[in-house]
Amino acid sequence: MSTVGIRFRDPMVRLSRFGDDILVRCPVCSGAASVRPDRTAGEQRLAGLHRRVTCSGCGHVQYWSAPQRDSGYLLPHLSGPEDPYFGFPLWLRTEFRGRLFWAYNADHLTLLERYLTAGLRERGPAFSCCEMSMLEQLPAWMKAGKHRGGLLRAVWLLRARLP
Repeated sequence: MSTVGIRFRDPMVRLSRFGDDILVRCPVCSGAASVRPDRTAGEQRLAGLHRRVTCSGCGHVQYWSAPQRDSGYLLPHLSGPEDPYFGFPLWLRTEFRGRLFWAYNADHLTLLERYLTAGLRERGPAFSCCEMSMLEQLPAWMKAGKHRGGLLRAVWLLRARLP
């Protein structure tokens, strides 16, 4: 696949942008389930403090609420191949040369695919001097040109798993 002429400009989004719809492996049936804000938990502004995992396959439902401390609520950090709320493995994950390649949802996978198919990758406008976008924080093995073809195959494999 030729990537010559394909230009990509980093939209400068953080990983948290994809945290409101996380596809996970259901702990009951091992099918695809989704972790979303629990809008039934009360006030709309507090929905981010409560999550619900729902499996459309077996009907499993489970709830999570952010622990409260003196200084406020403790929210988990979005960063890896498990969902940060329940600890369930992500549905969109596969091994690539001894490492895990993963995405939270279809939109996250699409952004990674656009990045990987680009022959020219440009930075977007900076957030500030100390903050980086999700793509700027990708590990070096994902940015390496020699892995581009294999990672694109991994993207296509994961895309085929989308519910």
